[in-house]
Amino acid sequence: MLIKCFLRITLFTWFFLHVSIAKAVEGMWLPMLLSQLNESEMKSLGMRISAQDIYSVNQASLKDAIVQFGGGCTGEIISPKGLLLTNHHCGYGQIQYHSSVERDLLKNGFWAMSLDQELKNPGLTAMFVRYMEDVTNDVLKGTHELKGAERQRKLQENIQSLIRRKKAQEGYDYIVRPFYHGNQYILFATETFKDVRLVGAPPSAIGKYGADTDNWVWPRHTGDFALFRVYAGPDNKPAEISDNNKPFVPRNFLKIYMGGVKPGDFTMVFGFPGRTNQYLPSNEVHNMVNVYNPVKIQIRDTLLSLLDRRMRTSDEVRIKYAAKYARIANAWKKWIGETEGVRETKGVERKQRFEAEFEQKIAQNPKLSSAYSGTLTALKKAYNDLVPYQLARDYYIETAIQGVELMNFARNFISIYQLPDSTRMKHLLENREKLLTSIEEFLKDYDRDADGEAFEHLMYMYVNADLKISPAPALMRYKKALNRDRSQVRRTVYDRSYLHTILADAQGYKDRQWAAALKKLEKDPLYRLSADMYSYFLSNINKPYDSLSLIARDLQADYMKALMEAFPERRFYPDANGTLRVSYGQVEGMMPRDGIWYHHQTYAEGVKQKYKPGDYEFDLPKRYLELYEARNFGRYADANGRLPVCFIASNHTTGGNSGSPALNADGYLIGLNFDRLWEGTMSDINYDITRCRNIMVDVRYILWVVDVYAGAGYLLDEMELVFSN
Repeated sequence: MLIKCFLRITLFTWFFLHVSIAKAVEGMWLPMLLSQLNESEMKSLGMRISAQDIYSVNQASLKDAIVQFGGGCTGEIISPKGLLLTNHHCGYGQIQYHSSVERDLLKNGFWAMSLDQELKNPGLTAMFVRYMEDVTNDVLKGTHELKGAERQRKLQENIQSLIRRKKAQEGYDYIVRPFYHGNQYILFATETFKDVRLVGAPPSAIGKYGADTDNWVWPRHTGDFALFRVYAGPDNKPAEISDNNKPFVPRNFLKIYMGGVKPGDFTMVFGFPGRTNQYLPSNEVHNMVNVYNPVKIQIRDTLLSLLDRRMRTSDEVRIKYAAKYARIANAWKKWIGETEGVRETKGVERKQRFEAEFEQKIAQNPKLSSAYSGTLTALKKAYNDLVPYQLARDYYIETAIQGVELMNFARNFISIYQLPDSTRMKHLLENREKLLTSIEEFLKDYDRDADGEAFEHLMYMYVNADLKISPAPALMRYKKALNRDRSQVRRTVYDRSYLHTILADAQGYKDRQWAAALKKLEKDPLYRLSADMYSYFLSNINKPYDSLSLIARDLQADYMKALMEAFPERRFYPDANGTLRVSYGQVEGMMPRDGIWYHHQTYAEGVKQKYKPGDYEFDLPKRYLELYEARNFGRYADANGRLPVCFIASNHTTGGNSGSPALNADGYLIGLNFDRLWEGTMSDINYDITRCRNIMVDVRYILWVVDVYAGAGYLLDEMELVFSN
């Protein structure tokens, strides 16, 4: 009955339903439109289920088993008792949260052998999408003559008004997101569960096997998975964490296929891809790979080398910085691959050729020329105007926010000093416990020496950078000290800023009088430096950056609209924006270089071949080695007696797709997406089907680890295993 409302198609969407279907697998597609846009192509690639089986409002479908995990990854429900599968690296923060030197779950793994052993995770969520609706007309109402900030304000007013109306009618939460750079808007009705507990995780020697060396690389042998469980209140609805909650009963869960994969098999990835920018002009792609990425790579090179040395010499530091190091390294290595990939595929030149074709189309059509002549030129200028501000922004964020932890933490106190003297103490007293908790949580994963060393090196890089917009004067006053030898730096900068700072002194706040602590903090050199740099960043870097970005945003929307009108025969898919999408392709290898072929599948033999005793990236547990030597692979081996580990396919994925299910032609779970090939990391801005492959853990390897290695086979009793098509 509600289907007509939910699938109401605007005139803008109508355009997409009537373009010809191209033979390709590129794209991240809206599930609600698969039946109109993609179903025939998907079936030509081998899919045997229908678009309604994937997304439906009126009956259970695959979408009811897919969750956004923790706000940044994907997970899937694999049992009628709310059992959730996602990546080890997506659950890494929770595994670390429960770890200590005495109880090292990162190193040893964790397996709950009953419901009461499952571990609670404050702040962790699992969000389901209940339905989607095109709301373009409602959102764009009254905005067509507006530009810049005024247009954005009106859009937000319309969105908030729409959400208020929806909340008054139904019991969901709502998200409205722009598509095609603001030419279309989709509403997502969601339910978010707040009680998500850790059920099982392999040791990092399995879940993170290969670590940074193998990250983004094929062949891969990583068992990158973890198990959680979604809990609900007595009514099976979202509830706060409570011992009274029960395992969630889902509308649907994924069945698991045990028959494996072979080249040419249809594959589909269902999840929440984060962000892509496929329709940038050529000069902005040039800026990304030749201006911005090199700077960010250089800064993170320095930070990672410092942290790596500390983590190798101290188990305490290793545990504290495990998740942070992985997060920093992931983007760093991705930027390197992205830069190389764009250059090797001549991505800038490809876009330039496409732009020339676009300009020719515009010039040949009077109507298009009248509407869009000069749009591309103006867009390129807008992005070039952003360069000095983007570069200054990257330097500040990579050093003072992503790099030096204590400087970033200091920003939490800035709002306190912006309060009038008469209300400041009252505010502190009212929020004392909350503030103390935040300090203690920060200190749990903070090492003064590691962060102080990062300060020395990163601030040195910042003050000596070749920037049109120089760092804040407060930092430049340190320049002479930062340019001296290291012993001088420690005496003049580190000792002043770190040795005596009270920013990281939770006990001091408990013991001292609040007024005395507050007075001392206001004069703290590290706090003053951080506050001054942040203030300068907001006024001199971010404010003009935001203004110029609004110009570029409006022009990007015009350019997107112009592209679709100039090329009506082509099919354009929306960029990823953290919303539910489907991508599809086939199991297939690829040739990265002359004379080299990447096979589609890896096996346990490759795990053993990479084994290096004592090496933090390639060591293996004793039990794993014993099971391997005994060839104890159980029912999870293939027909040749080999234990499959990972495989690759041509599904278009990006960040946020981590933890997404890989599904076969019948919609059965065959693997768990966790990475992309190094050669294809440029796919966010320059997709190339000959190079772009996603990497998945074979579900048979996951089940072998759970059942045979960990002895937690009781979990498989919840699942539905399928042994033949």
